[in-house]
Amino acid sequence: MKYRFSSLDRILHSPLFDFSVPYQEPEQTDRVTRSTRLGDMRFHEACRPYYFEEEDLPMLIDLFYLFYAEEHRMTRPEERLAPVRLLQPAVMDKLIGRSDFAQLRKSCKGNAFVSMEAAQTYFMTIIDELNALYDETEELVTVLTQLEKRQDGLKKKLYRFVQEAQADPAKAPKAIRAAERLASTGEQIQVITGMIQDKVRKRQPETEDAVHIALQRSIQSAELARYALQCWTDDPDGQSQTAERSYDLLDRVKHDPMLLGITRQLGRMKEMLSELRKNDYAHGRGEKYSITRGRDLKNLLSGELALLASPATTPLFLRKYNAKGLLQYAKRERVHKGHGDIIVCLDESASTEGENAAWGKALALAVQDICAHEGRKFALIHFAGEDALRTDRFLPGQYTANDLLSAAEHFFDGGTDFETPLREALRLINEEAFDNADILFITDGQCSISDELAEQLQAAIQDARCSVVGLLLDADSPGMAFSLEKFCEKVVRTSEMDKDGTEQILLKC
Repeated sequence: MKYRFSSLDRILHSPLFDFSVPYQEPEQTDRVTRSTRLGDMRFHEACRPYYFEEEDLPMLIDLFYLFYAEEHRMTRPEERLAPVRLLQPAVMDKLIGRSDFAQLRKSCKGNAFVSMEAAQTYFMTIIDELNALYDETEELVTVLTQLEKRQDGLKKKLYRFVQEAQADPAKAPKAIRAAERLASTGEQIQVITGMIQDKVRKRQPETEDAVHIALQRSIQSAELARYALQCWTDDPDGQSQTAERSYDLLDRVKHDPMLLGITRQLGRMKEMLSELRKNDYAHGRGEKYSITRGRDLKNLLSGELALLASPATTPLFLRKYNAKGLLQYAKRERVHKGHGDIIVCLDESASTEGENAAWGKALALAVQDICAHEGRKFALIHFAGEDALRTDRFLPGQYTANDLLSAAEHFFDGGTDFETPLREALRLINEEAFDNADILFITDGQCSISDELAEQLQAAIQDARCSVVGLLLDADSPGMAFSLEKFCEKVVRTSEMDKDGTEQILLKC
């Protein structure tokens, strides 16, 4: 035993004890984070569709809070129960400093459903490694827990015995024995703690690998959940619908390979469009952002206009006006690049099934998103063989997210016929007032059209009633023969597109 106490005075002056404040029962917690009441409420709402064991909830709440909260409040290590204090830091505390954790937080912060999906993914991935840590240290953790309970009991007794000995020196031996037992217990706790930490360190390579895998899966899971809400609900933040509905939607996406691919592609395209909109400015009326020189009277600085107040300074104003040298505000405003409505003819023949179909459908719905933001009409013409035709109209303010989801899930299969969708596009222009429409024709195949139809399209183009751009899905077979030149003003091949090709297509819509 390292510490021996021969008197009450030695106890009172020992660095092991602090008698300056009254003894308080230690608060023990199984939590790493100190969440708010609102945060706990959001967690319990978000976790309703999921099933978890009661014993797993503390760690899941911690993970949820780490991903969801604007700011983190952590419990002190000494407040945590032994398993939480010694084992969980290996799979949780180290998250915060990682760059991929910041990426995950970007997807999750403030969105309860996305945070819950990420938390359960991380937990389900990391649980095997955490169980391995528990198995290797189970006996030591059990002993440590018992020792810490004994320590708390002895500390409580010691504080009482010291108070009694101060009032009656004859009772000092009682306090001395309690102090020695408490010091001895503390030494045992240190030894056992060190043994547990050694075992945790030996598993560090395996643990770090598991954390990396769990984080990557959580990032993917959070991204998909966020995209599903952005693409297929009227509330991208998921705040106005129940967790059950969000869960059912995500489950629907996960179990439909086509819809899954579309959701991932469309989600990325929508984020790209969001970034483009943030920088979509041009000079003109609107926000003042700089000072320049010119002679635009309505934007002149007041100091320049003041020159007209005196006959003595008026000639100076006129000279500066003639030389375009008057100080004036430079302003900017948002530019809406779109001109007319848009019609997308989308090939849904059997040959497009897979990545081509997902990318083509996602691009079509990204174009719809552009039209929605700019108040333009949009029509999606699904086609395959001669009798396979479906037209979805998305008129400003006259559709819901369910209508978009229905369009995304539709797929014809079968052969390829170009004439039917092109005649339908012309009908929309002529009969349903799709003014100055741009037609985007997306296909992976080859098909001919009659000379009569080609002439009708050319006439519409010359009358400036429409323009036709072809998008050939030939990434898997570059250089294939095709027949789009007959009716398209321009043909874009996916095999020739660089990584920014999608952005360029969207910018031109």
